[in-house]
Amino acid sequence: MRFDPTERAVRYRFGTTDLLANGGGVRPVEDGAVEDVDGDGADDLVLTFPTDGAGLTGDETSASLYWERDESGKHGYAGSDAVELPDDTSPSDVDVLNYALSLEHLEYAFYRDALASSGGPFSEREVERSEVANYFDRPTLQYSTYQQFEEIRDQEKAHVEALKKTISDLGGTPVREAEYEFGYETVPEFVATAARLEDVGVSAYAGAAPSISSSEVLTSALSIHSVEARHASYFDTLSLRRAAPDPFDTARSMEQVLPLAKQFVASE
Repeated sequence: MRFDPTERAVRYRFGTTDLLANGGGVRPVEDGAVEDVDGDGADDLVLTFPTDGAGLTGDETSASLYWERDESGKHGYAGSDAVELPDDTSPSDVDVLNYALSLEHLEYAFYRDALASSGGPFSEREVERSEVANYFDRPTLQYSTYQQFEEIRDQEKAHVEALKKTISDLGGTPVREAEYEFGYETVPEFVATAARLEDVGVSAYAGAAPSISSSEVLTSALSIHSVEARHASYFDTLSLRRAAPDPFDTARSMEQVLPLAKQFVASE
């Protein structure tokens, strides 16, 4: 039997007691399993949570599980128990790839949900007659803006599929796409948000790369990183921002990136 712990009626959070009391904690990374783990004849709910973001530093002796009750209050588990973190808490290659996949899900959904060719609100005419497309003096550039957006969308989808396959090949479970709310209403607002998303993605890959142990996985990740940098440069140009104002970019850690990404997440 499977159990979806991410449904709004039974949304779970896990972490240190202090973190949960302040509204923090991490969500389950996948569906839970209902099975008899301890052999007592009663079903147990097994959930998997990421340690990153749970507030655990290795010195804690206990952690808590909290569930956000629906109006019926008829289901959900809560409580505290002893925890013990392994000496080596560095993320595995699968952990890093799932982190990258969560960002690629976000980016692909952003473009997919914006463009009319994949069900979004912005038509080719609206994009190519927008203020941002009019920045181009050459008609061949202005009237290919929509196709450029489509190409970036398709490349983000390719990143998603490649990461999912690699994670599965390594024996992991790829994280699923969440539900997002991006908040743009006009093409210039869409472009400004795209520039921010791409900049965050580039810095996230740079920050995560040193944690990858497999040279083959690292090579694949860096091939995505360079494409994301090209995306960022394109949207910086459309936003009238300098594409490379500094000779060196600052890498962002998972702890820095996740809050930036989660502002667009409606449900995980």
